[in-house]
Amino acid sequence: MQTNRSYKQEVTVLGAALLCAVIHHALFYGKTAGISYPLFTFSFYLLFYWAVKDRCKPQWDSGLLLLIPVGLLALTFTLYTNVLFMVLNAMAVPLLVIVHTTWTMRRDSLRWFEPRIVQAVLDQIFLHSLRLLPMPVVILARVVSGKMNTSRSRQLAKVLAGVLLSLPLLLLVGALLASADAMFDRTMSRLPQLLGELELGTLLFRALWIAAVGTALFVYLWGLLYPKPPYVPASPAGATMPGAGSTAERAEAGWEPGSPVPAVSTAVKPVRPLRIDATIAATLLFMLNAVYALFAVVQFSYFFAGGSALLPDGVTYAEYARRGFAELVTVTVINFSLLMITLYGADRTNRFMDRLLRGLLALLVVFTGVMLCSAFMRLSLYELAYGYTITRVLVRAFMIFLAVLFAIALYKLWNDRLQLLQPYAVVAIGAYVLINYIQVDAVVASGNLKRYEATGRIDAAYLGELSYEAAPYLIELHTKYPQAEGAKEALLRMKERADEVRELSWTEFNVSKKKAASLLQAADS
Repeated sequence: MQTNRSYKQEVTVLGAALLCAVIHHALFYGKTAGISYPLFTFSFYLLFYWAVKDRCKPQWDSGLLLLIPVGLLALTFTLYTNVLFMVLNAMAVPLLVIVHTTWTMRRDSLRWFEPRIVQAVLDQIFLHSLRLLPMPVVILARVVSGKMNTSRSRQLAKVLAGVLLSLPLLLLVGALLASADAMFDRTMSRLPQLLGELELGTLLFRALWIAAVGTALFVYLWGLLYPKPPYVPASPAGATMPGAGSTAERAEAGWEPGSPVPAVSTAVKPVRPLRIDATIAATLLFMLNAVYALFAVVQFSYFFAGGSALLPDGVTYAEYARRGFAELVTVTVINFSLLMITLYGADRTNRFMDRLLRGLLALLVVFTGVMLCSAFMRLSLYELAYGYTITRVLVRAFMIFLAVLFAIALYKLWNDRLQLLQPYAVVAIGAYVLINYIQVDAVVASGNLKRYEATGRIDAAYLGELSYEAAPYLIELHTKYPQAEGAKEALLRMKERADEVRELSWTEFNVSKKKAASLLQAADS
């Protein structure tokens, strides 16, 4: 039998979830994301901490640190307008919120950077929450059925019956009054039009929106509060469970009535995990390092020693850079995978082989650093020849990110106590937040403007397709260099996009849009 407390909690949490869904509808229905996104994120966390206040209270520790990237990424919808990052953040923020809330409820047995958090999140969504989808309907039915047993509900039923009985009389009286007064007749004739403007289909869709969001919020919160208990298989007929046996048999073993039943040891000898032979791994690493050493010598002769005269006839630096950049990045990713496999999959029980593998892996990291430097320089040369794009800037950032991961792995080679997952998780989240805040479109526009000043070449049409963060640089290009090909057309295209900003609601407010609209309006005047 369900207690009154749990029944009240169900109704209260469901009502709060529906209220939060109403807020979601008001902020997002028919509108683009702006300040609405951080506002709803804040509303959800208010709902979450209120719902779990009796089970889990906020603690001022590392658990709240995960709120920092959540808040910063949600805030990007108010600050910037890069479409790519808006799409990615629309998925990243809910994912981080699920990780944070799941970990918050299980912090006694789980850490957010452990591999088990992936399984915990999947269980929370598909095992603990989705099974509760019918629950809101059950709660509402229980509320209605419970209310109908009260005296107030009986009075409400009588009122509804009176309304139904009065309808024929209202129609008769209304018709008589309409005949008696022309103005009243005109008002009554407008009622069908007013009802038609309500757009029943739209109202139904809005109601379904609120119901769907409210249901999703409720089942997730209730799944956090009351996860599905683990499955305990029943013992087969005739099987003896640990500690089982007759009282006499247990008494012979020294057991006294009233004391805990002794458990029978069922320990199973652990299975030794498969490991890569150390000799095979060392041979593979030695062969790869030999090739990488030769590659490093070639790179120093071409790039780092200024050996442009050694390039084949008819091949420019830009062409040379373009040919090998993708391959170098691919080899770098392969080396990183090989590094992780060797660190965690190779047999390093032998002390000599352990030191040999560490040394070979250290050489692998050093040679990979040379490859990253070469790829970085190739990309710089390519950008100088063909211009800056969002993709090229993101690839440059990805190479820096890989370099940081390799540096941490190099430290791990000489410090076995370091668990890579924690620093890697922190670096990955921090890098993603940072790339959101460096304003990639502004970096691209600024780089192309400097390139135009140095070379006289620019793709102004591409700048006109960037987000509003590029507006100041496009205005500067047209103001300082009105003769730049395509600059005027690109500026006009961005002005047309900015004109729509003035018609947005307050929930769609965006700093970058507002700033660009003001600058473009001032430039037009």
